[in-house]
Amino acid sequence: MHTNGEDEKVLADFKGADSAKAWSSVNDDVMGGVSKGGFQLTDRGTLLFKGILSLENNGGFASIRSTSKPVDISGMKALAIRAKGDGRTYWIELRVSQQMRASSYRADFPTSEGEWQDSVIPLENFKLQAFGRLLPSEPINLEDVESLGFTIADEKAGKFELEIESIKAVTNNADAKKGGETIVDVAKAADQFNTLLAAAGAADLVGALSGDGPLTVFAPTDEAFAKLPEGTVQELLKPENKAKLAAILKYHVIAGKVTLADALAAGQAETLQGTKLAAGFKDGRVLINSAQLLKADIPTSNGVIHVIDQVLLPPDSSKKPLTAAGLIELAVSRGVPLFNDGDEAACAAIYEIVCESVRALPETSKASRAILSEALSDMRGESSERSKAWILREAMDKVYSNLDDSSQN
Repeated sequence: MHTNGEDEKVLADFKGADSAKAWSSVNDDVMGGVSKGGFQLTDRGTLLFKGILSLENNGGFASIRSTSKPVDISGMKALAIRAKGDGRTYWIELRVSQQMRASSYRADFPTSEGEWQDSVIPLENFKLQAFGRLLPSEPINLEDVESLGFTIADEKAGKFELEIESIKAVTNNADAKKGGETIVDVAKAADQFNTLLAAAGAADLVGALSGDGPLTVFAPTDEAFAKLPEGTVQELLKPENKAKLAAILKYHVIAGKVTLADALAAGQAETLQGTKLAAGFKDGRVLINSAQLLKADIPTSNGVIHVIDQVLLPPDSSKKPLTAAGLIELAVSRGVPLFNDGDEAACAAIYEIVCESVRALPETSKASRAILSEALSDMRGESSERSKAWILREAMDKVYSNLDDSSQN
């Protein structure tokens, strides 16, 4: 990291021949997955993060991160990233000192296929997560940041590619905006998207909709939200339903600027939620899925808005998250062969990740959390990888045997 005046700090660029040596890759093979992801320094002075994402064996993520080193970004307000993506959504991640291995502070980072973007992501958008689950936490301590990185985990199998030129911390969220009114500004001024804006606030998506973009939003009006069954909106706005609410809202957003003509020509478009919307004509009307288009191509400084008369609901996913029992069974099935082959460190790493994940599950009982917390603390005081593995294995066995009592608080 180096400083470039008081208004910004360069956290990473890749102009030097040795700049990539400060980075490493971590993929889902630590959990038995088979995704392939890595990076290389290009002759253009950029870092190319690419590979193939696979959902097999309960996998589904690939990541790169910088080597742990103190990075004080106190006083800064946002990260400014210059990168070229493939139309998929990544996470930009920050890790702090004394943080559990499987977690990081993350914010969504949508990309447009084949386009260089200057994106500004407010630091207040970063939320502590592990395995895609939000964890209770205080706001990130900017003095304790020691690593940054990118992860792809959008549940879409196939090739991915993200080329990164630079990452900076900046003091002004608007440093890279092109000027004018953002999607949020235009929506506020229209005074017919109040429910949509309230929902975006509850789901921590206002920052993304105010960022550099470009983004395309199919915006349901207040009347569209009123058509939902009574109590639905109030239920979705509850904190415990934030993930569901975010998924619904992301189903209304597309990375890149997509005009109505573009949407109709393509017939469909992939949303930030990961599934596709259909666009077409029927009975003289333009339909987005089953919603009628009311107004199209409203320009903003960071994209475009299309107004629709219904709230769109994403299709149900057939992929069910692993339970505590499933996670422990997976850890044992992957860890034991490694341990028996002499790779005790890899076994201990798998067990640590699973113990952290099970501890974070809402359904895990207080008694089980206490068992796992004590084991994780004891493990981190050990120097022997063999001892670490056994401490965590015994804790998992205890929790597994008590799963019938997991509903007890």
